[in-house]
Amino acid sequence: MIRVSAPMFVLLLFVLQAVAVLMANSEDRSLKKRRMCIFPQILMENRDYTNLDYIDKVYSEYENVTYSLTGVGADKYPFNVFVSDPHTGDIRLTQVLDREFIPYYYLTLVIKFANGTIAEERDWYRYQIADENDNAPVFGQIKPGEVDELSPEGSFVMKVTATDADEPWSLRSVISYTIINQNPPDDMFYINRDDGSIFVKKPLLEREKCGQYILTVRGQDLKGLPEGNTGTGNVTINIRDVNNNLPTLEKEQYEGSIEENIQGVEVMRIQAEDLDLKATDNWKAVFNIVRGNEGGYFSIKTDPNTNKGILMLDKPVDYENVKNFVLGLTVRNKAPPFSGGSSWQWGGEYKIYLIKINVKNQPEGPHFDPKVKAIAISKKETSFNITDVVASNPAIDQDTGELAENVRYAKGSDPDNWLTIDPETAEIKLNRLPDRESPYLVNGTYFAKVLCITKETPAKTATGTIAIQLDNFNDHCPIVTSDIKTMCTTENSVIVNANNEDAYPNGPPFKFEIIPENTKGKWHMENLNDTAAILRAQNFMWPGIYEVELVIKDQQGKACPEPQRVWVRVCTCEDGVVCGKWDGNNQPVKRVQLGPASIGIMVVLPLLCFFLFLIFCHYKKALRDLSPANMVRFKDPSATAPEYTTLAVATESLNSGTVLHSGEWQRLN
Repeated sequence: MIRVSAPMFVLLLFVLQAVAVLMANSEDRSLKKRRMCIFPQILMENRDYTNLDYIDKVYSEYENVTYSLTGVGADKYPFNVFVSDPHTGDIRLTQVLDREFIPYYYLTLVIKFANGTIAEERDWYRYQIADENDNAPVFGQIKPGEVDELSPEGSFVMKVTATDADEPWSLRSVISYTIINQNPPDDMFYINRDDGSIFVKKPLLEREKCGQYILTVRGQDLKGLPEGNTGTGNVTINIRDVNNNLPTLEKEQYEGSIEENIQGVEVMRIQAEDLDLKATDNWKAVFNIVRGNEGGYFSIKTDPNTNKGILMLDKPVDYENVKNFVLGLTVRNKAPPFSGGSSWQWGGEYKIYLIKINVKNQPEGPHFDPKVKAIAISKKETSFNITDVVASNPAIDQDTGELAENVRYAKGSDPDNWLTIDPETAEIKLNRLPDRESPYLVNGTYFAKVLCITKETPAKTATGTIAIQLDNFNDHCPIVTSDIKTMCTTENSVIVNANNEDAYPNGPPFKFEIIPENTKGKWHMENLNDTAAILRAQNFMWPGIYEVELVIKDQQGKACPEPQRVWVRVCTCEDGVVCGKWDGNNQPVKRVQLGPASIGIMVVLPLLCFFLFLIFCHYKKALRDLSPANMVRFKDPSATAPEYTTLAVATESLNSGTVLHSGEWQRLN
């Protein structure tokens, strides 16, 4: 039994009474509110409620009052969608509702007395317009997309998005995308149904075959269910060009001609053809002379408008030295070749086109060879006879290589009047004994000019130089600086350099001549500069060693008593062959390369041997540590006399007196 004190009992009665009063008041207000307003909160769009007397019945305890509505859809635009009966307050609709126009209406019912004062304002009339799937997906303006040709399968192209005016986040506005048409119909693309992303389906896009695709994309709401509304849009996809077409030339080989002794002229124009997009770096051609231009006679540039290569002659050519050129020409693009697609691969090498240039011989006047004629006079010569000929310097006909005819000779410059020259034979004599103190000496050499003038009209003139040397003499001959040269089979020339210790004019320019009888292979010499020449093979050279015998003359025509020899080593320069390294049998030495497995064995094998050595050492030490009591010996059955061999046995495994049955082993006590 629980006893409650009097004060606590009074307090409990007071609390219960207060709770009862509050509950009664709350129930009274709820009943009153239900009596005053009962209305539907949700109205369907596109449903005709105008034939109903009311959509909300208004209850009020007021008398002699008028009712009106305020808010959007009543006294604000759009006006009078909702109206109330001025006498009863009942609310009705005047037109069909559209959720996409206004999804919510918030209205206030104003109750006024007859004198115009407001009795009450009820602001709880709120209507939500329920959505209906009455809108199809709409594609706005879709910007064209782009993708590289030869893009791999699965490459992202672009994303298209359609909009649906129905209620967001509802199934009625969830759009599923499909491609219903592709033009051309190559089925090159697919689309993600959920987000409208378009991807490459086949890695076969080629701008040269089709530069633009037009897709028709359908969007269907209800997440693609058959009863969903549909809308379509056209998508344009442009195919971007990549450099997957290497430039080519119109012909496999070309032939042209130049005249000797001219320079700075255009030799020919060569058209490059390229299927890539015109006027882009994938189309622009870059020409390179990779063979036959060691002397630097030619250059080539590209006309940016026509994509033609313009072959220029930059240096004059002497027909007597070079009668033709065979140039190797390559053409590539300004942009590097495309290498990102699986369906197209570049081999890494450019094709070489041959261009044969013939040199035309032109009628030339006489010239002096050498250009500077050296005359040496010894210090011992203290007298001379003015009738003695000290030298002869006739001019040479450049076309025939013979002595010039129908010409006359004269002094061009003789500052100290040392010389006389025969006008017919070009024989040179001294007027007086050379003066070693003459101010006209340059490093002990006196220079004079000789002219050769043709008798034709108009006359042609050649100028030669006479160098009278009082101290310096032509004591040395030109020799090659390196007698071993290497050449790949893909090339056809090497550079031969020579050196001469004599000073001007007894040194360069040098003349290089081949002695065919003692030369292996067919070669030709071309002048490169004063001290070097190009040794060019006339035929394809197989790998091997080729001996070339040369005569090298200085400006005065002096050569060494013995011919010079150059050995040209030809190799393939491929498959690991090191060009220039040869064995004792004159065979190319191949580079040995170790693979990962070989390197792994070389690393692991020493470690394995080291561990085996440690085990052996440990085992040997264990044998030494065993006591004699643990030694076992066995008898050799094949021996004529009893012979025993000791064997260590762990005592833990044997009991005293145990017999070992393997052979004739026995325990030692």
